[in-house]
Amino acid sequence: AAIELYAEAFDKAGALDKLEGFASFYGADFYQLPRNTQQITLEKTDWQVPEYYPVTEKEQLTPLKAGEILHWKLQA
Repeated sequence: AAIELYAEAFDKAGALDKLEGFASFYGADFYQLPRNTQQITLEKTDWQVPEYYPVTEKEQLTPLKAGEILHWKLQA
């Protein structure tokens, strides 16, 4: 959910137009690496972050913002 959390922060700051550069261009440009040509789509829709993700039969991972509602979702 990292990109969704970035979208939340940029949207809240009124800088959603800066998200693409931050997430896709600035790092590659700084390190003089080729820019990624793949694209993703974020949709403005409410969804609840899972309380946990199972890792093994006995272990689970608790994500940041577990159980909270986010307003941006990465489309599959």
